[in-house]
Amino acid sequence: MSLNGAPSGYKLLAGLAFALFCGCSAEGGSSGGVGGGGGNSDATGGAGGSGNNMGGAGGNVGEYQPVTVANDGNLYTLQMGHVKMVIDGGVGARITEFSFDGSNVLTAPAVDLSAGHNNYGSTFWPSPQIWRWPPNTALDTLAYTGTVDTTSNSIQLVSGNIALVSNSTGAVYANMILTKKFAVVPAMGAVDVTYTIKNLSPTDPFSVAPWQITRVAGTGGLTFYGKGTDTYTKVKGALTLTDQDNMYWFPFTSSSVDWKTRSDGVGWIAHVTAGKQLLLLKFPDIQATQAATGEGEVELYTGPNGDYVEIEPQGAYTAVAPSGTLEWTVRWTLRQLDSAMAVSVGSAELEAFAQQQLAQ
Repeated sequence: MSLNGAPSGYKLLAGLAFALFCGCSAEGGSSGGVGGGGGNSDATGGAGGSGNNMGGAGGNVGEYQPVTVANDGNLYTLQMGHVKMVIDGGVGARITEFSFDGSNVLTAPAVDLSAGHNNYGSTFWPSPQIWRWPPNTALDTLAYTGTVDTTSNSIQLVSGNIALVSNSTGAVYANMILTKKFAVVPAMGAVDVTYTIKNLSPTDPFSVAPWQITRVAGTGGLTFYGKGTDTYTKVKGALTLTDQDNMYWFPFTSSSVDWKTRSDGVGWIAHVTAGKQLLLLKFPDIQATQAATGEGEVELYTGPNGDYVEIEPQGAYTAVAPSGTLEWTVRWTLRQLDSAMAVSVGSAELEAFAQQQLAQ
C-alpha cells in the first residue's frame, strides 16, 4: 500500500513576509490542494494542487536559481541558488549537508566521538525501535545505488536488501528495501525528501512507521513546534520543554545530554541555529493514536557524546502489505532570518511569524 502526504514549506525574504501554502494532513485523507499567487514583481504564482498534493506558491524565484543536480562518485548534490543539499550515497544515503550560503545546519561526524561516528547528519530508520542496535548496515551505513535525473531535478538512491532483526527474539520480522528520493522545489526554495519502504515478502505483511532522524548543532540553538493533543513525555533523562502559547520550545544547554522526549505534534518542527538560520521540516500530521507504540509524532534527543540535538518526526504506524510499499515525504526548507528578529523561548515575534505562515 502507499501512504502519501502533502508536505509544505515556506519562503522567507529578509525583512519581508513570506507565504506558506499547505495541503491536507494524513488525518483528513484526500482533499483539494491549494495554490497561491506571486508575492512580488519577479514571483510566479503557483498552480492549485489535487488530491493530497500541494499547490505551488509565489516567491522570489530568482533567489533559488540556478538549479543543479549532480553527483561526484557517491556524493550527490542539489543546489538552488543559496541553498544546497548533499547526500552521501556511500554511507546509507545520509544527508550530510543542508546549507545556506555555505553554512551547514547539520552536524559532521566529529561532533559525536562514539564508536562508528554515525550520529551525524540526517538519516532514516523504521519505527518503533524494536530492531537490534546498531541499525542494520544496509539501511544506515552501506552504499545505496543512485541515479540523477536532470529533467525533474531529482536524485534517487536505493538500498540493498534490509533484514530487520528483533532485539527481543533475534528473529527477522521484516525484509525491505528503502528508496530515498530528493527533489528540488525551486518556487518554494525547498527540497522534498520522499522515503519509500518496499516489503520484499510476497506473502507476509509487517507494520512500521517512517522516522527521520536529523542532527543539528545544539549550542545557541532553539527548537520549537506546534503542540498536538497530548502532553510531552520524558522518555529518558530530564529534558524539559517549555509549553507556551500552544507550542513547545527547547533551548539547548550544555547539561542537555542523553535525554529524550516524545509527543504528538501538528505536522512540522523548526530549529533556529546560533547563526539565526531557520530549518523547517514539514510532514503529514498524524493523530496521537496513529503513532507506533512507545513513539511519538515529534521526538527530541540530545546525545551524550557531542553538541547536537536530534529532531525526529515520525509518520503513522502502518501495515505494509506483501510486496506493497509505504511512502512518506518531508519537505526541507532553510532560510537566513533577519538579524533583528528575536529568537528566544516564547518570542512573540518568532511565534507570530511562524503562526502567520502556517495559517495560510
